[in-house]
Amino acid sequence: MRKLLLGFSVFLALFYLVTHAQVIRAQTNALSPTVSTSMDKDKTEKSMEATESSKAKDDYSLPYPGILPDNPLHFLKALRDRIILMLISDPIKEAEFNLLTSDKRIYAAQLLADRGKDDLSVSTLSKSNNYFYNAISSVSEAKRMGKRVDVVLNSMKKSIVKHQEVLSMIRKVVSSDFSNQLQIEEKRMLNFEKSVDNLLLK
Repeated sequence: MRKLLLGFSVFLALFYLVTHAQVIRAQTNALSPTVSTSMDKDKTEKSMEATESSKAKDDYSLPYPGILPDNPLHFLKALRDRIILMLISDPIKEAEFNLLTSDKRIYAAQLLADRGKDDLSVSTLSKSNNYFYNAISSVSEAKRMGKRVDVVLNSMKKSIVKHQEVLSMIRKVVSSDFSNQLQIEEKRMLNFEKSVDNLLLK
């Protein structure tokens, strides 16, 4: 039994390292144009000033999702996430993890939609909303406990705006057969936004 548990733990560790390497590789590729342009300080400063207003509107980046739900190994990633979530006791950390997972799922939904996998894209989007709902529940609990939740709430505020943008992009590429489901998920997002706003005001 011990050997089985040890083997499973090693497998999960290797799986984590592989997926983590994919994330780093994707982030490095995404950042390389920025690094090359940052050599010219004058141009960078002018560019920052010119795009200051646009950054205010779009300053939230979704994390790379790694293995997508259409990959046979995705169930291991989902299992890993559930195990991590069970080990978190602090409601703020729990809210942050749920938000991170929600962000990854909505990004995955967009990638799946671009690949023409409409059904899987919409179901993944729905799961993203489930995680966002759990994030709201966790941050509400933290607030009741008297913890400072402003930072995570502000992140959630920016996140839900980004999620709404992604949903709009998904709607443009998936079949109209999913319009009703997307409308339901859009209403959920609007309710999430209201909940976050209410928590920020309290």
